[in-house]
Amino acid sequence: MRLLTLKIKEPLPGLVLPEMAADHGPHEAARRYRAIVVTTLRQLRGLTDARLRLAVEPSDAHEAVRFWMLPRLAEKWRTEDTVFHSEGWEIDFGGNSDHFLIQASGEILCPHLGARWVHAALLGLGRTTDQVIGPASGGGEYFRAHAVKAPDDLPLRILPELPVIQTSEHWHQALDSVLGPALKRAWEEEA
Repeated sequence: MRLLTLKIKEPLPGLVLPEMAADHGPHEAARRYRAIVVTTLRQLRGLTDARLRLAVEPSDAHEAVRFWMLPRLAEKWRTEDTVFHSEGWEIDFGGNSDHFLIQASGEILCPHLGARWVHAALLGLGRTTDQVIGPASGGGEYFRAHAVKAPDDLPLRILPELPVIQTSEHWHQALDSVLGPALKRAWEEEA
């Protein structure tokens, strides 16, 4: 089983996307943040043999994020211990990572990071490579994964760059991309 951890902030005005907030105000920045997060998570639907872990900031906002986000992803959820299940989803909000043989982290503001992309990125991990890194265009990373029990002498794999949405310019570029309609629909749902 694989684990993909994504950091998510409570989507309140004034707490997210400060550069966008400076251009469009904190309420619009929070609305765009919510749309980006929902679009990214929808892109990750169907990630097989994997669990999504949402690392919520601040740490006491798990419940608020669950109430906001889960209904936007699926109508019905069932819980098993602390794991939420729906068709195409297995999500938790923290816990022990020891039993996951592949551990990855992804950037929640990178809606191009979809299930197919993650599947392709993880091919051969632990056999032909021990670590995979996805550099974000403009700096930083949108993805990092490693095989827990891989031999140390395996090479590193670098993925193609993907954009991360942090500014108004990035937002408009995303709207002009193939994900534009999905992002716009999520933004309209957040009105």
